[in-house]
Amino acid sequence: MNEYLISALHLCYFEALSMHTWLAFFAGVLLVIGALLILAVDLGIAYYGLALQVELALAIILIIIAVILGWLFYEGVRAQFKKIKTGKEALIGAKGVVTTALTPKGEIRVLGEFWQATTREGALPVGQDVEVVDLDGMFLVVKPV
Repeated sequence: MNEYLISALHLCYFEALSMHTWLAFFAGVLLVIGALLILAVDLGIAYYGLALQVELALAIILIIIAVILGWLFYEGVRAQFKKIKTGKEALIGAKGVVTTALTPKGEIRVLGEFWQATTREGALPVGQDVEVVDLDGMFLVVKPV
């Protein structure tokens, strides 16, 4: 039973370090659970086997919550180390659609933006799927997909 209070105090400590309110919420939940379990022992409920069932149910719930929070933490940390692509490196390899026929110059839509483009593959009609292979000044060099 004291493990709930110890866990709650640990979460309070980590909350003080990180300033995230979700940790404070779960620390409060654990404090309430620990207090209720201490109250259950004081009232004698534990001697009738009810507290054991309650502790088992709470342990299962807390394990599920811990797994979910662990997964969220993992995804958050993984996102912090993901390399952000912008500029030329984001455009090279991006897929787009021709909006104005490329003969060999025209316009395409790629990554939600309209760009002037050119192709070395001959004329490309409107609606043709293309892939950006290079950047030539302010023109994207594309090839059909």
